[in-house]
Amino acid sequence: MEDIKSLVDPRILAKSIDDINYPFSILVNDTSQMEKKTGLTLKKIEEVKMKVASYVLISKFITTADQILPWKRISTGCKAIDSTLTGGIPINGITEIFGCSGVGKTQFCLQLCLQVQLLAIDGKEKGAIYICTEDPFPSKRFHQLSTRFKEKHNVITDFEKNVYINHVADFEQLRRCLYVHAPNLLQTKDIGLIIIDSIAGAFRSENVDVNYTSRGRELCEIACKLNNLSDKYQVAIVCINQVTEDVQQGKTEPCLGLAWSNNVNYRCQISRFNDRPTREFEVIFGPDLPCRKCTFEIREDGLFSLED
Repeated sequence: MEDIKSLVDPRILAKSIDDINYPFSILVNDTSQMEKKTGLTLKKIEEVKMKVASYVLISKFITTADQILPWKRISTGCKAIDSTLTGGIPINGITEIFGCSGVGKTQFCLQLCLQVQLLAIDGKEKGAIYICTEDPFPSKRFHQLSTRFKEKHNVITDFEKNVYINHVADFEQLRRCLYVHAPNLLQTKDIGLIIIDSIAGAFRSENVDVNYTSRGRELCEIACKLNNLSDKYQVAIVCINQVTEDVQQGKTEPCLGLAWSNNVNYRCQISRFNDRPTREFEVIFGPDLPCRKCTFEIREDGLFSLED
């Protein structure tokens, strides 16, 4: 296909294009302003815009719904949860998993760290970055799970060597991790998953008078960086979140409020009732998922559907 720049008058290229949004900037620029800047006639500018519009359509800068490919996903290793998520955790934006303490959120993430290594993505087995903001990484439990996975799948992979752990205590440390440490790893290692356990832990404040405006900006910055890493390196992003009590409505809800909720692509909840071993996994929202739920249980060797 002929390059678009060979079709456009050089005076328009020099004076009217925003390189960041090119070639769309030609289409959205005001015709009369382009006339003043370039000295071209209105007829000539309209001809250029028609050429650019045709180029944009033919080169698929704009796509129809049936041309959009489904997002790749990482299997959770649990048939019921995979079915609920139509294949697993999507490699697209931020997936939030929230729930009360002890329901199995960290267990879910540990199994994901194994699954991303076990299953090939783009023909490669991937590692994981695990960012802890509260408790130390549960290395004993992860060792137990990795040993069972080796036996179950008859592999010799050293799962523990492919999980890169970083402990952070606050926003500044998390920010440095995402801007410096994580990109360095992503450039040198095959990474398919980034986990933050938990996102609320990095924003906990002992100060009663929290500056919510400042915290909102920080949350947006972190979310923006996570989305950038996901898009650039094709990695799945999973953020564990704590819950807080809504006294007026008498129910629990994820921490960090709308400032965080508006940056989440997928929100899922893990629940446990009356100390029963059975857990419930529920999709609260997602761009390509219906709101539905399933049940599963956590055994010594991982997460499983009840019928397994």
